[in-house]
Amino acid sequence: MLVIRLARTGRTKYPTYRIVAAESARAATGKFVEVLGHYNPHTKELVIKREEIAKRLSHGAQPSNTVVKLLMREKMELPAWVSLKTKTPKATEAPAEEPRVAEVAEDQATEAEDKAPSVDDVDTANN
Repeated sequence: MLVIRLARTGRTKYPTYRIVAAESARAATGKFVEVLGHYNPHTKELVIKREEIAKRLSHGAQPSNTVVKLLMREKMELPAWVSLKTKTPKATEAPAEEPRVAEVAEDQATEAEDKAPSVDDVDTANN
């Protein structure tokens, strides 16, 4: 399956990106089918080939979330099936805390002391 994603280029600590169509099984910076544009995050410069991207999308290429955001920013028409995937929010209810091992050990020791006979109660008359 083809994907449309960013491939990192540029020098050390100054990334720029190519927008490429590549096989999904390939490495992110590996072999690609076609260059569809480029993006410089430092200057926010974005150059896209609209016709080629539209052609790849019409043939079922899956865009990454970042590419979808960039295409939306350029006000490009996207097919209805293309959507921005978001993370599900965490549950607001906190899970019930289980007692820690040390607290359980203290409780068990306290119960054992309560059940044990005291030194005063022990019958010493049998000696």
